[in-house]
Amino acid sequence: MAITFTWSVNDMHKVTETGAVYKVEWSCSGVDADTKVSHSRSGSYLHTDSDGVQATPDHTASDFKAYTDLTEADVLAWCKADGVGASNEALITSNITNKIAAQANSTGLPW
Repeated sequence: MAITFTWSVNDMHKVTETGAVYKVEWSCSGVDADTKVSHSRSGSYLHTDSDGVQATPDHTASDFKAYTDLTEADVLAWCKADGVGASNEALITSNITNKIAAQANSTGLPW
């Protein structure tokens, strides 16, 4: 079983005046190359401060990246941070594995 994952940014919420992105809506889909069985998940990334509290990014910080300079790869890195990417890919893999296993069984009557 070889699963290919595709991550996407579906939408971003920002402070118009500063361009500070505080919320990202993402999706991830996985497809097994052999069986074509697939599963998808979606969620939201919320920017948090050092205490883990949701906050608007500081647009004056030295590591702040302007909204117009962001790439999808930059934003997906935020979404996948702290094990979120790995845990979602593991959940998708588990779901695909269960779907494939279920296909090996059947019910019915022979007449």
